[in-house]
Amino acid sequence: MASSDDEGESQPLSVSNYYFEDDKDVPVCFSVLPIVWSESESPVGKKIQVFLRGFADNGLQKIFMQVVAWRFDLSYVRPEISVLSKDRRWIKLEKPRKSYEETIRSILITIHFMGYVKRNPDSSAKSAWDSLSKNKEFR
Repeated sequence: MASSDDEGESQPLSVSNYYFEDDKDVPVCFSVLPIVWSESESPVGKKIQVFLRGFADNGLQKIFMQVVAWRFDLSYVRPEISVLSKDRRWIKLEKPRKSYEETIRSILITIHFMGYVKRNPDSSAKSAWDSLSKNKEFR
C-alpha cells in the first residue's frame, strides 16, 4: 500500500487562490523569477526569494513554499503556467486570488495571446483581441 507521501509525488500539485510575495511580504508577479524553457534546463537568473501562497486539494490544503522558476505550456486550449518549488516540484497555477489578478494580468494576457496565435496562426489581430476580450479572466 502506498503512503500519502508516495501519492503526493505521483500526482501533480495545482494551486488556486494563489499569490506570490517576496521576502518582505510584498506581492510580486511570478515573472520576476527566471523562466525555464525545457525540462532539462536549470533556472538561471537573479536568485531572489519568492514565495507561493495558496490552496491545493480544492481549498483543503494551505500552501506556502519558496519557488525558484516558472514556465508555461501552450499545448492546451487554455495555456498552463507552472512554478518550480525549491524542492524541484512543478506546481500548476489555477485561478489566482482576486486581489492578485491585477498584479499578473499583463503576463496572463500575453501568454493567452501567444496560445491563441499558436492555435490560429492565420487569424487577424482583431480576432485575437476579440478572443481575449471574451475571456472572463481578463475583465
